[in-house]
Amino acid sequence: MDRIVEKIITLLEESDSFLVTLDWLKEKLAEGSVDVPSERQLLALLRADSRVRVFETDILNNDEEVDWVTSPKQLKELGLVGGPRIMLKTRVPSKSEIIRFLQEKANQTYAALLKAWEIRPRDEATEDQLLQALAKAQKLQRELRTIKNREETEITRDEKK
Repeated sequence: MDRIVEKIITLLEESDSFLVTLDWLKEKLAEGSVDVPSERQLLALLRADSRVRVFETDILNNDEEVDWVTSPKQLKELGLVGGPRIMLKTRVPSKSEIIRFLQEKANQTYAALLKAWEIRPRDEATEDQLLQALAKAQKLQRELRTIKNREETEITRDEKK
């Protein structure tokens, strides 16, 4: 098991993202011809390692009824469930990485809302809620673009000094 944890640490150090999904880690371990433990065992290993932080991300409570979703796979396709996220405690993301990460998540949220719109129940209340959510997601995307542009301008200005 120590070999698996060390491989995970290496994967986290080399990852393009400071925060990765458990599914991503399992895929990378499998590619490296490592016997991948069960999800429960893997999470226990990660939680026990002081170098790693595990973020739980169950967006929907198991008790919630969601009648328009038919399977966990469909939830994942909508971008609503992705499982735990993992990061190295020593890998502090830069401002640019955080902005890029937030933009990616905002884009995924908008795409998930568009998919939800396509499969929505045909009632006015649901449509109103989805339209409001889509508008808020678009606003967030615009605000993040503004922040990114401001950050890039500051970086360019600092490079010229």
